[in-house]
Amino acid sequence: MQRRSRVDVRDPTGWIYQANIHGSPRDENPLRGWNSCQHRSFFFLSWHRMYLYRFERILRAASGDPGFALPYWNYSATGNRAIPASFRTPGGTSANPLYVQERAEGINQGALLPPSAVTFASAFRLTNFTARPGTSVSFGGGALRQPGQGTARTGELERQPHNIVHSMVGGPSGWMSYPETAARDPIFLLHHVNIDRLWKRWLDQGGGRGYPGRSEDEEAWWRFRFEFFDESGSPVQMTGEEITDTVLQLDYRYDDDPPPLPAVRFAGEIRAEARRPELAPSIRGASLAPVELGATPVSVLVEMPPRDVARLGTLASAEIVEARIVLRLEDIAFEQNPGVTYEVYLNLPEGMTPDYQSRYYVGNLGFFAARPGGHRHGPTGTLDEAFDVTAHVRAMVERGEWADVPPRVTFVMRGLIPPGGPGDPSRAPAVSALPAPRVTVGRVVIETE
Repeated sequence: MQRRSRVDVRDPTGWIYQANIHGSPRDENPLRGWNSCQHRSFFFLSWHRMYLYRFERILRAASGDPGFALPYWNYSATGNRAIPASFRTPGGTSANPLYVQERAEGINQGALLPPSAVTFASAFRLTNFTARPGTSVSFGGGALRQPGQGTARTGELERQPHNIVHSMVGGPSGWMSYPETAARDPIFLLHHVNIDRLWKRWLDQGGGRGYPGRSEDEEAWWRFRFEFFDESGSPVQMTGEEITDTVLQLDYRYDDDPPPLPAVRFAGEIRAEARRPELAPSIRGASLAPVELGATPVSVLVEMPPRDVARLGTLASAEIVEARIVLRLEDIAFEQNPGVTYEVYLNLPEGMTPDYQSRYYVGNLGFFAARPGGHRHGPTGTLDEAFDVTAHVRAMVERGEWADVPPRVTFVMRGLIPPGGPGDPSRAPAVSALPAPRVTVGRVVIETE
């Protein structure tokens, strides 16, 4: 496929043309189907499944092996947090077409992703695929009636581990850090097959997990026709209705089953309402000043009246939760993709070593598909992130740790871990060959929705 691109970049079955379907650099004149990737909406998972399916069929035909299938990089498993060796052995494109230099410093020498960067626990606790109108937290992302029609909310699986892994493999200037170049790196394929696998594993847990509904807001997920190319280079179209059964419709399956993980029962999902009217958050607190993030941990108080802190504890303690408690990071700005990630903690006790396996860990902040100044790939808009912390508050209430004082949010930078270093970042400092990045969070908010 790479040789085809060197002969004719306009060949739809060539490597560069296929990569440019996901995204192309701005200095290139786009051809048919380029720059089509879907991010920050509920089209993210379905579009990438279609893209992988069509890419795999072209690659299988080019390989001459009718049994060829794309593998996945299971970076969440201990021992798998370095890029597979076959992708980082140098020798040039002719000797090893899986190797590229355009990656974060240390990645091609076997540096490890930090454990918190690859956890999917937050996504798996959610049971709703779509973020309903007026809400922000969901597994699959916010609904759009048509792709490109403004921006919706990022789904939790897209936010983590998808975005985090992209940025940490690519670093500040590598291909994987930006949608325009990400698919040029062969590791992109293994990363996205793993994301597709995690989607399947989430569904297999049951408990109300499923595909989007058929409401007016969600119908486009099923019906919108995305264009790709078949093995002969001819245009083909696919819809969400054609990719929901990977075995019967797409002829592939995965080799593992999902572990059970706890979920908070949420009234809006139990009632299965097709549409819930938008409501202003009933409880809200915010930090008083922007927070500058760097190499050392930093904490900020989320100011709110004691009565509202107590109300949050009461809400979270209900058997069936009527409204989620959401931690939101607003107006995030930075000069370039910092090539690191930040662990986010809620009410981390003073003096405790940050540990992503602790009960205070909320999730990670990443920067893939984000532009300096806070603009994302595609329709521009202020970069913000949302974390569902309902289960965290409930656990603190049960342990007697939820006091009527302003909640505190802590940010801890994590970089790549050198080969042979401790796999547990709680016993090692954040490692980065880069200067401390300049990242500012304009406001830290806790609210109900």
